[in-house]
Amino acid sequence: MGKIKRNPERIVITDNFEAQVRFEMRKQNDKVVVWPQYLDSELTRNEGRRIPKNLAAPDIDVRILEKAAENIGLECEIEPEKRYPRTPTRKSGYILLENEKGHNKKRLLLMLAKGVRRIVAQREAARKKSQRKGSKRTRRR
Repeated sequence: MGKIKRNPERIVITDNFEAQVRFEMRKQNDKVVVWPQYLDSELTRNEGRRIPKNLAAPDIDVRILEKAAENIGLECEIEPEKRYPRTPTRKSGYILLENEKGHNKKRLLLMLAKGVRRIVAQREAARKKSQRKGSKRTRRR
């Protein structure tokens, strides 16, 4: 087999064979892919967490990431049917963050983690409040 010359639009094999290849995910300098696993406190660094455990939160999904991105003022697109490469059996999805200011990925993750922790704390407070209301009703009867 001959040498392979790579081109963004096609792969050319020098033995007179040409194949057209469409690239779905090209490098986009103004967008950053963020998987929920990057911010999940229940995962280890080897399993995909990218921020310190004390800044991460448990049970993160794409909807929470979207809300956090909106809260900190970042535009995002959701890809819910995608699978994280380290867990190919589970469809966790990811978000594409607009990175117009040119922040590096680590900084964006830390900004997003702050928003995620705020959302998770609100969710937990609402859950505890509803449990307290439910327990008071049972006492009165």
